[in-house]
Amino acid sequence: MLRRIVAAALIMVGSSAFADTLDINLSNSTAQFKYTVPSGIAGKSDLFASLAYNDVNDIMVDAGLLVLNEEGSVSGLSLGIGAKVVAASLSKVATSRKLVSGVALGAQVRFELPNDRRFAFVGEYNYAPRIISFGDVDHFTQGMARFEFAMSPLTQAYIGYRSSKFIMRNGFPEGVVDNGGHIGVRLSF
Repeated sequence: MLRRIVAAALIMVGSSAFADTLDINLSNSTAQFKYTVPSGIAGKSDLFASLAYNDVNDIMVDAGLLVLNEEGSVSGLSLGIGAKVVAASLSKVATSRKLVSGVALGAQVRFELPNDRRFAFVGEYNYAPRIISFGDVDHFTQGMARFEFAMSPLTQAYIGYRSSKFIMRNGFPEGVVDNGGHIGVRLSF
């Protein structure tokens, strides 16, 4: 009986050390919802999936893996690399909806201020070249920068800028899903 109680306690403590997160961010023209779960695939890593849509009825989904590494020599600095699959339904690049997709490789830099760990700067960039982009896409780019403030250990609010674009081939115009500022909140549970 004692072993079962100890095992249950360890499972509860172990599961509370890792938290799922729900990230919601909005601008005047775009909304994004992202769900992240911890993963043991490659050390400290996260699996994620997101949905974004805009005011011209473009819809973009992505899912992937981000592997994180805290840099011991610089307090508060963590670096990440990852990959994700991106697919979108674009409404303004052709006379009918255009389905596009790609596999993007990416990097993330996060710096928490050493004096007050509640403040952080985050930058992220993802790129899918022509060879792994589909649906008349030359390449996909997504860049993001944001400033975060931790309201509590489980809640962060942020303000940032994001650009998500499918650069098209064959005379199609750019498929811009998002290009501008946004505000957001990330909830851990």
